[in-house]
Amino acid sequence: MKVSELIELLEEQDPDAEVLVMSQPNWPFELGLAGVTTREEMLRADRDEDGDGDEDEEPRLERGTAKNDVFLVEGEQLRYGSKTAWSVATR
Repeated sequence: MKVSELIELLEEQDPDAEVLVMSQPNWPFELGLAGVTTREEMLRADRDEDGDGDEDEEPRLERGTAKNDVFLVEGEQLRYGSKTAWSVATR
C-alpha cells in the first residue's frame, strides 16, 4: 500500500478516532501504534549508533526495499482482536 492510498482511506475516517493495528490473523490482537518511521531514519540511526561509515556513504538496501519505505510501528498489545478484520478491511 502506498502512503497516498493510506491517506485516502484514512480521510474517510473520524479524525478524532484512535489508530490501532490488528495483527496476526490466526490469533488476532489489537495493538496501539507507537509511531511512524522510515527505512532511511532507521538506517541513519543504525549508522550513528555504530559510529562507523561515512556520512555521505549510501547505505546498502536489500532488493525490494527503498529508503522512503514507511513503517507503522507496533505499540502496546491492548486486547484480543477479531479475525473478521481481514475480511472487511477496506483496500
